[in-house]
Amino acid sequence: MTSPAGRRFRVRVALLGLPPLLALFALARFRPPDGHEHATLAQFFGRFHPTIVHFPIALLALVLVLEIAGATRRWARVRDSAGSILALATLGAFAAAFLGWLLAWSGGSRGPLVTLHLWSGVWLCFACVVCCSLRRHAPAAPGFLYGVALTATVGLMVWTSHLGGQLSHGESYLTQYLPARARAWIGLPAFAPHGGASAGGARAGGTLSFYSASIAPIFDDHCVVCHDANKQKGKLRLDSYDWIMRGGEDGLVIKPGDPKGSDLFRRITLPPDDDDFMPSDGKPALKPYDVMLIEHWIATGASATLADNFAPVVAEAPAVPPAAPDDRPFLTKLGALEASLGVRLVPRSQMPTDGIILRTVSAPGRCDDAALVQLEPVGALIVEAELARTKVTDAGLKTLAGFHNLRSIDLSYTAITSANLGELTALPHLYKLNLTGTAIDASGLAKLRSAPGLKHIYYFQTKASAH
Repeated sequence: MTSPAGRRFRVRVALLGLPPLLALFALARFRPPDGHEHATLAQFFGRFHPTIVHFPIALLALVLVLEIAGATRRWARVRDSAGSILALATLGAFAAAFLGWLLAWSGGSRGPLVTLHLWSGVWLCFACVVCCSLRRHAPAAPGFLYGVALTATVGLMVWTSHLGGQLSHGESYLTQYLPARARAWIGLPAFAPHGGASAGGARAGGTLSFYSASIAPIFDDHCVVCHDANKQKGKLRLDSYDWIMRGGEDGLVIKPGDPKGSDLFRRITLPPDDDDFMPSDGKPALKPYDVMLIEHWIATGASATLADNFAPVVAEAPAVPPAAPDDRPFLTKLGALEASLGVRLVPRSQMPTDGIILRTVSAPGRCDDAALVQLEPVGALIVEAELARTKVTDAGLKTLAGFHNLRSIDLSYTAITSANLGELTALPHLYKLNLTGTAIDASGLAKLRSAPGLKHIYYFQTKASAH
C-alpha cells in the first residue's frame, strides 16, 4: 500500500514534469525541423546536445543497475540513491531533448530519421516522468509496475541512442562491419562497400562510370551522413546522382563544366574554420585527392555515365609527399623568376623544403618550353606543376623529367602528344598526371605503365579515351 507521502511525491513529479513535457510536444509538433537554418545563437546552444545527451544515458543505465543490485539483501542499501539519480536523469533527458530539437531546427536538418529521433527523445522524457512518479518516495522496494516502466524506459533510451548514432555516423554504422554470417542470420543483405545501387551511373554492359567508381564513394564516405533520404541538411541530398543535380534550398550545387561556380566545390575548398565549410560539425575535411577528383568530374561535365577513363597503375599514392632538398639559396630567385616569366611560384608552407607549386593560370600563354628551362635552377623544389592551357610541347617534357620531386602535373589542353611521354617515367614520385584534351593516344598511355609511382592518369577528350 502506498503511503500518503509517496502519493504526494508522485503528484508533485507529475505536476513538475507536465509543463516541460507539453512544451516539448508543442515544439516537436508545431515547430519541427524544416530543413532551413535559423538563428546562429540557437545553433550555438544546440551543438551542446551531443555533450549533454550522454549524461541521462549514463544515469538511466546506473539506475537500472542499482535497482537490480538492490533487489538482493546484500546490496539493498544501494537502492536508496536510485530515486535521486533517476530525478537527475529525468532533468538531463529534458535538457538533451530540448537541445536536440534546437540543433535540428536551427541547423537546417530534416528527414524521417531526424523526426523519429526527435520524437523518441520526447517520449523518453515522458517515460522518465512516469518512472519518477511510480517509484515510491520511501526507500522500500519499488513496485512491479515501476520495474516494468524502468526496463521499458531503458529500452527506449537504447533505441533513441541508436537513432542518434545513425544520424551522426550513417544508417549502417552499427551493421557495416557485421560478419557475413550474422548479417545473413538477421536478414541483412551482404555489405557492398561502394559502387552498389546507391551509386548510380553504371554504363551499359555493367562497366562503372567515373561518377560511380570515383565520385559516389566520396559522397558516401563524407556527405550522405547529413544529406540522404533520412537527413537532409539544407534540403540537399547527395545519395544519388539525380538528387545531387537537383540541388538544395539555395539552388543548384553543381554547375557542369564550372567547378569554381559550383557551390558544392566552393564549400569543400573553403578554410575549415569558415561557417560554410563542408563537411560541417567538425567532421574531417576531404583529402586533396578527393577534392581533385570532384573538381575534374565537374570540369568534364558532371556526367553520370562518362566512362571511368582513369588508368590505375599502383594501389596508392605516397601518403606523405617526399621532401625536396634544402635548396634555400634558390628561393631568393623566386621573385625575379615570377616577374620575368609571368608564372607563380607558391611555397607549400613556411618551410622551404616542403616544395613549391608552379602555377600559370593567370597567364598560361606566357609559359612555354623556354620558360621551363629557365625554371631549372629551382626545378628540384617544384612538387606540383599546373601547366594547363600553356604553350608547353613535347620538348618541355624532357625538362619536366628533371624536376625529380614532381608529384602532380596538369598538362590538359596543351600541345602534348604521345611522342615524349616516356620521359615522365623518370619521375619517381609522380602520382597524378592530367592529359585531358591533348593529342595523346593509346601508345602514349602504354609508355606510362612503367612509371614507378603513378596512380591515375586523366585522359578525357583524347584519342586514348576511345579505347
